[in-house]
Amino acid sequence: MKINNSYTDLTVLIVEDEKEARDTLVSMVELDFKYVYQAKDGCEGLDLFLKYKPDIILTDISMPCMNGIDMLREIRKNSTDTLAIFISAYSDVQTLLQAIDLKIDAYIVKPFLYRDILEKIDTNLTSVALEGKLHKELSKREFEVFIDIAKGVKPTDIAVKYELKTKTVGTYRKRIFQKLHMNSNAELITYALKQHLI
Repeated sequence: MKINNSYTDLTVLIVEDEKEARDTLVSMVELDFKYVYQAKDGCEGLDLFLKYKPDIILTDISMPCMNGIDMLREIRKNSTDTLAIFISAYSDVQTLLQAIDLKIDAYIVKPFLYRDILEKIDTNLTSVALEGKLHKELSKREFEVFIDIAKGVKPTDIAVKYELKTKTVGTYRKRIFQKLHMNSNAELITYALKQHLI
């Protein structure tokens, strides 16, 4: 997937403490963006942001010196419109709540494909108008299952609640992902929290 050509002049800051992961991500992002800055932790990331004011931030959460949450909290004091995407191996609700408070634009759970990042950037830069309308495409039962998933209810418990087979709940989940253009429960939770659905 190649990102929209109109984005090639945008600048990106990558903040990742694992060198191999950072180098890999930088080498991919450089294919689509003109300027890519990289930092090994939140402290360096904050310094680079204040110096270069990049358009997009791709950051890990758990890092030495300053984690991604604290770094973005400082960045938001200077910029509320910078596109920020968290990339993390964790998807706990508490972290997601903090991310929402900091106006995070997307949350990608590791492992991921590079196209996942491009899609998140593309969606958030071009489809802001869709915000808050996606869940209205769901049927009544799909919406109910969506809310239960977002609340962390287990598929087996959802099946019992609506007198469904567990396999059917899986089918609903797949359909919900397709309609909401999402790929993980973390994204469902983020969306539900942003829309004050849970």
